[in-house]
Amino acid sequence: MTEQPNEDTPPAAGPRPETRPEGRPNTPRGPQRHAKPQPSGSPPDPPSPRVEFAELLEAELVRRWPGRSVGLDAVHRYAMIPPGKLLRPSLVLHAALAVGGELGAVLPAAVGVEGAHVGSLLHDDIIDRDTQRRGRAAVHTEFGPAQAVVAGNALFFSWFAALSECRRLGVPADRVERAMAVQAEAGVAICRGAFDELAMRGDLELGVGAYVAMARAKTAVLLAAACRVGAILGGGDAPTTELLGDFGDHLGICFQIRDDVLPYDPIAARTTGKPSDSDVRNRRPTLPVLIAHRRADPKSRAALRHALLDETEPELALCRIRAVLERTGALDTAHAMADEYARRARALLTRLPATAHVAHVRALALLTRPAH
Repeated sequence: MTEQPNEDTPPAAGPRPETRPEGRPNTPRGPQRHAKPQPSGSPPDPPSPRVEFAELLEAELVRRWPGRSVGLDAVHRYAMIPPGKLLRPSLVLHAALAVGGELGAVLPAAVGVEGAHVGSLLHDDIIDRDTQRRGRAAVHTEFGPAQAVVAGNALFFSWFAALSECRRLGVPADRVERAMAVQAEAGVAICRGAFDELAMRGDLELGVGAYVAMARAKTAVLLAAACRVGAILGGGDAPTTELLGDFGDHLGICFQIRDDVLPYDPIAARTTGKPSDSDVRNRRPTLPVLIAHRRADPKSRAALRHALLDETEPELALCRIRAVLERTGALDTAHAMADEYARRARALLTRLPATAHVAHVRALALLTRPAH
């Protein structure tokens, strides 16, 4: 169980081709096209985690869902292309390469986890009645709710179908079997997290511990699974696989907290590509709201409760909640908690064996930095 940071004590600041078996093509262990010339004897530049695999992954998405796609494939193309941050598939690839795996053999698994993530977003947008995603019409708005449900379901199955592709590319059967078990367990946990979040609507008496448990199931589980699957398919041993999974767990909670803070930052909220009032409309008590409710005086607490539970104008409610968050310092505390989870994630990477590929360990560490 991950230790929970203390919300009332802000944490200390932290730093924000080889020959393959017969019949298979030579595959590089990592992207090569953008490598910079290095002075003799100097270590290579660490890869940039936000762009390292972006071109490779997007090209693979386009190959699978080309412009001529029709029917279900057309819905999938719309949902998957252009892609988002590609965090989860990047975790699969970096984890696999860090333990000595081969890029080509695990690429299908990376695409599969992105499909599972996007499938969950299709369903989330229907549940939350959000009409936009990534700056354009959500899939259910563009194609219809029933079509979005079916398309999301198919993307979940594609996550598992991807593992059979890895097997055909030479990943040993026992690794594929272990990865399958990780994915299946994660899939159930993600659904449980989404279910629990629905049950928490309107409950301002939730403790921070209950919020963290929900965030772990809803978000962190998939990031942890991405790291574990990458490490398993890449040939990592059990301790290394679990360590990388714990890294993904901490990273996932950090990302969920940062995502929950965005609607209350007017500048950052404009960069998300989805409605900033979604949490308010859905009466969702996110971490900064829970912290503010716990700290507020009776008058501010009543104002917060009215804004979240009774206000009929979402934009007005958002403004009033922002005011209470600022008065109570809740946003700063939430940011500090996110930074603490990021620090703990980086600390875990220092415990990786000396055989771990340094460039990919550095890339994983860089993924803990805020995007904004």
